[in-house]
Amino acid sequence: MILAAIEWRAVLGTTPLEIIATLCSLGGVILIARQQQLGWLLGIIWAVISAWLAWTEWHLVSDAILYASYVPIQIFCWIKWHRAALQTSFRPTYLENRTRLILCVSIPLTIALWALSIWKLSAAYAWIPAPALLLRDSASTVLNYFAQFLQARKRMENWVLWIFVNALGIHIYWVRGVPIYALQYAIFLCLGIYGFVAWQRSMRTQ
Repeated sequence: MILAAIEWRAVLGTTPLEIIATLCSLGGVILIARQQQLGWLLGIIWAVISAWLAWTEWHLVSDAILYASYVPIQIFCWIKWHRAALQTSFRPTYLENRTRLILCVSIPLTIALWALSIWKLSAAYAWIPAPALLLRDSASTVLNYFAQFLQARKRMENWVLWIFVNALGIHIYWVRGVPIYALQYAIFLCLGIYGFVAWQRSMRTQ
């Protein structure tokens, strides 16, 4: 009944850019979950398109900044994975308990500072759109950054953060009237679980 209630024509009838970005993002996550470097290239394409849409169409300022910064971050991750490809020690691992504790304290503080900064900047500069869903958008952005750098180092906790990010993404984009991105994040949620299981299996094998 839920599937029947969804207006699939409205979901799939979005702009070509949204569809291209969605396909690139899904392909990229699948490849990263399989520890394939090509996933970073698809991530770069997705980031460029999403930055443009978030700034010009959806007025999600934090997400626009996030997507734009994803381009150099994805390049950094790609280079790191490429250089480490021949190292037998470069495999999925868990963080130490002390580092995990620091992460749990740092994340909420960073979210609060980020939200305050975006709010101040949007009030000071007319060319910055008034931020929509400020706190939720800020939380999604900050968690993205932490998850991305953990993923670059193949830390298992990155998938836990991605699950939170994807759950937020479903809500944010549904509320903002971008159903194809909400659907994209719902698929991301499933892929995040798949990625965690795949990396866990890889750890046991190695």
